[in-house]
Amino acid sequence: MKLSGELLRKGTHIGALIIPAMFLVFPRNVSVWIIAIGALVSLTQDILRIYNKKFRKFIYNFWGNIYRRWEIRRLGGASYILCAAVVSIFFFKQNIAALVMIYTSVGDTFAVFIGTYFGKNTIYSHRNSDGSFRKKTIEGTSAFFISALLAGFLVPDVPVLWNFIGAALATAIECFSFFIDDNFTVPIVTGVVLQLALYGQFMPYRWFL
Repeated sequence: MKLSGELLRKGTHIGALIIPAMFLVFPRNVSVWIIAIGALVSLTQDILRIYNKKFRKFIYNFWGNIYRRWEIRRLGGASYILCAAVVSIFFFKQNIAALVMIYTSVGDTFAVFIGTYFGKNTIYSHRNSDGSFRKKTIEGTSAFFISALLAGFLVPDVPVLWNFIGAALATAIECFSFFIDDNFTVPIVTGVVLQLALYGQFMPYRWFL
């Protein structure tokens, strides 16, 4: 993907910070439905893009550079983020849901830019299904951890130690997510660990009550 596309993509990641802000400000029932509608719209767009030639042409003419090569026939990052947000706010306490979405949005953005411009020490290089390669570097991975840790301090009622553990876990998951998009695995796996560690149980939103 060209740099302009990567800039646009990471701009949407930063824009996704509205999700954790919503989790912390709005009542849970409001957040659940807003994010669920957003996820449904994004999934519908992706499905049409994948299976409908005319719609695919329209989307790529409009903002095709935002998609990476291996996403041409797969769901885009926005759908994974929004689906992860739905699962997070549905099952996790609001501060945990906000925390893991901040890790994803902030950490991934800094990891890409630092890794792209300053990454010299490769951890590994992974071949994608389309034949392209993704490279993980020490510099990019360190940027993910540091930025996620610092941003995590903005979330209330999260002990410093568990913010540190959460940021470290999110970093490891992001670094080694091979087969499932890290926009989904980072918040879900990290959220499960933090939710159980801090509260001992899941807290599903009871929409039917």
